This record gives sequence, C-alpha cells and structure tokens, in this order.
Amino acid sequence: MGRGMHLGSFCLPIIDKGRKMSKTLGNVIDPIATMEEYGTDALRFTLSLGTAGQDLNLSTERLTSNKAFTNKLWNAGKFILQNLGSNGCALQDLLTYKFDTLDSLAKLPLPESWVVSKLHYLIDNVTFSYEKFFFGDAGREIYDFFWGDFADWYIESSKTRLYHSGCQSDASIAQAVLLYVFENILKLLHPFMPFVTEEIWQALPFRKASLMVSSWPQSSLPKDSKSIRRFENLQSLIKAIRNARAEYSVEPAKRISASIVGNTEVLGYISNEKQVLALLSRLDVENVHFMESQPDYAEQSVHLVVGEGLEAYLPLADMVDVSAESQRLTKRLAKMQSEYDALLARLGSPSFMEKAPEEIVRGVREKAMEAEEKINLTQKRLALLRSSTRVSG
Repeated sequence: MGRGMHLGSFCLPIIDKGRKMSKTLGNVIDPIATMEEYGTDALRFTLSLGTAGQDLNLSTERLTSNKAFTNKLWNAGKFILQNLGSNGCALQDLLTYKFDTLDSLAKLPLPESWVVSKLHYLIDNVTFSYEKFFFGDAGREIYDFFWGDFADWYIESSKTRLYHSGCQSDASIAQAVLLYVFENILKLLHPFMPFVTEEIWQALPFRKASLMVSSWPQSSLPKDSKSIRRFENLQSLIKAIRNARAEYSVEPAKRISASIVGNTEVLGYISNEKQVLALLSRLDVENVHFMESQPDYAEQSVHLVVGEGLEAYLPLADMVDVSAESQRLTKRLAKMQSEYDALLARLGSPSFMEKAPEEIVRGVREKAMEAEEKINLTQKRLALLRSSTRVSG
C-alpha cells in the first residue's frame, strides 16, 4: 500500500501510575504476554494512538478498549459477509457501483450518501495525517468513524434495506455501500492492524491479492454536504426520542407512536427514512405521522424541539402508565421538597453561616440550587401527567 510506520521511535510507554518502564523498578510490560492476552493488533493500535514525542500511558483499560475495537471490526465484517449473499453474479454486480462523482452520491438514499461522503472526508484527513506522520490523529479519526458513524449508525440503518424494504434495488445499494465503505476502512487501518484487516480482506468476495499490496484509497473524492447536514438532523431527532424514552423509563422493547412536525423540505427527507427512524428510535412504524402543524394531542404529549424546523410529539400515554407515574412523582416531589427545605434551613441559620468553612457553605448552596432545578422539572412533568389524566377522564 506504500505506507508504513515504525511506532517505537514516536512514543515511550509508561504504566498506569505514571512511572516510566524500567528494569530497575520491575514494571516493564512483557509485549509477548500482552499480545497473547489482548492481541497483536490491539497492542499495535494502542501504541500508535500516542502523540509523537510524548509519553504514552499504556494502561490495561486502553488495551481492553482496543481489543473490543478489534472484535467490533471482526463482527462488522461477519455482518457484511452474511448479508452479501452467495450469488456470484450478484456479488460481481456490487463491485460495479461507483461513488466517485457528485451525481452518483446525489442518486443514493440519504443514509448511503451520508456515510459515503463521511468516508471521503475520512480518507482525505487520514491521508494528510499519515503524510505528516500524525499517526495518533489518523488512528483516532479511523476509530471514531468506524465505531461512531459506520457501526453505530450506518450498519443499523442498512438493516431497514436488507431486511424490511422488500425492494431488491434498495438492498443491492446498501450491500454495495457496506462493501465499499468497509473495504476502505480496512485499507486505512491496515498499517495499524495488519493481521485482522488482512484476514477480513481475504474473506471479502473476489480478493485475490493481499491487502498489503492493494492501492491506497483515492483522495479528493466528492462529498455531499447537504446529505451530511440532513442525516445529522435525522440523527438529532433519533437521539432526542431515545433520550425521552430513557427519561421516562420506557421499556426497550416497547414501540411508541410519534408525530413529526416540520416544514415541507425537512418532512420530505425525514419521511423518506421512516423505516430508519422507527427502527433506531423504537417507534411503531404504523403510527409515525408527519405533519406541518402540531397534533391534536399536543398538550398530552412529550414535546421535543430538535432544531432546523423539526419537532416531535410523543403521546404520554404511550410512554408511561400515567396514574402510576403520577403517584411516583408525587412521592418523589415530597421527598425532594423536604430535602430542599432542610438545605434552605441550614443556609438560613446564622450559626451555620458564621461557623462553617466557606467551601462547606458553597457546597450547600450548590446542592440547594440543584435541588430547586430538580423540583421545578418534576413539577412540570407532574403537571403534564395530571393534564393528561384530566383530558382522558
């Protein structure tokens, strides 16, 4: 691939407690034993993430994290191979898809255009970092893209095309994008993690030559900034719904309804990805509605303002048992009010204010402010629940 690196001359490992490795101190980490426990690629990748000229904290936490990264890479490869199928002609057709023009990106569905555009940015950034010998920057950029963008978002989104779309064309595009993005990730990672990337590469269809001698990914490929912005808006919507579910302790398996409100442009591209939205937010796809004004049940729903002309209304009755939650919050509010009153009493005591150290007084003030915020939030939620009870009654 024309790119290699010698890691040993760029950083000096130190152990957890901040002491440099020394035979005298007896704290030298045995690389052979470390490779046997965590894997050679995990050790190489951990060392490579150090900053040139600075000591590296070679902790077991970092090694464990990068071993998990290696496993994640392997599992992503298994997922892609399992979903490519075994038809030789069909697999050959996947290799005919090209993503080297803006027109080709514009024709892709939103998640596919987003992930390919993000990949093209990654290739440019990693190539620059390699050429400047910023190996730590390159490794972190690849790590963040693979785990944060490709694995957590695109692979999950692709399942709607592979399993639920009912359209072979959509499935084929998803397969082609999965293969294209993943093979480029393997190329970028190969100088860091040569063993696992080569093993996965050889398992991909029609790979006769070694990954080591394959060409480096092409730089300056097109990026669709509009697709990136739009998918990020979809991500924000999904995150907001996930946070609301967590806040109201909605069971993970429970599917809830939602009304998505926005302008015509936003609703256009969000509604096109209804299946992705429903899958990643755990919504009832049959009860996801798109509209330009708030729904009739707005007063009895959790209202989420996402931004860029995008809002969501989640029916409260879908989220919780209104009666039980009202009782729980009423008890919780009484307890919080009691604790808050006790804090105010301390702050109102001349003896405490005169004799207590300044940092203690400051700590009590901060706790009182936090308690007041929690009380206000709980009161608002309780009012919403009571409003819902009155309407339903």
